[in-house]
Amino acid sequence: MSKKLQGNGLFESSRMMLPEHKEAYLRQRQDLSKKTRPQLDEQEVERISMILAESMQLRKEVILVLFGELDRRELSGKVTRMDQQQKRVQFTHGDDSVWVQVADIVDVIC
Repeated sequence: MSKKLQGNGLFESSRMMLPEHKEAYLRQRQDLSKKTRPQLDEQEVERISMILAESMQLRKEVILVLFGELDRRELSGKVTRMDQQQKRVQFTHGDDSVWVQVADIVDVIC
């Protein structure tokens, strides 16, 4: 008997996947691996705010841990400005400067 007919061989040899199906499958797997945003308690929010203010006043370098749906990201540098109306901080590392939303900050490491 031919190998194609043994086990699940006939089905395996005739199966094909359309590009649309592959994209949908990959999108579904990515959606399953997404994480939810952690809820910080008041003490943790206050601690993060104090460290950010200290970094800005003393030009002290810190590491920001930022929330991401797929993984966490870390940025190291100094806080140069705080925009309280739009709830964001300007973070500088060397010559690079980036605005970070306060809601995206999960942790700050001194």
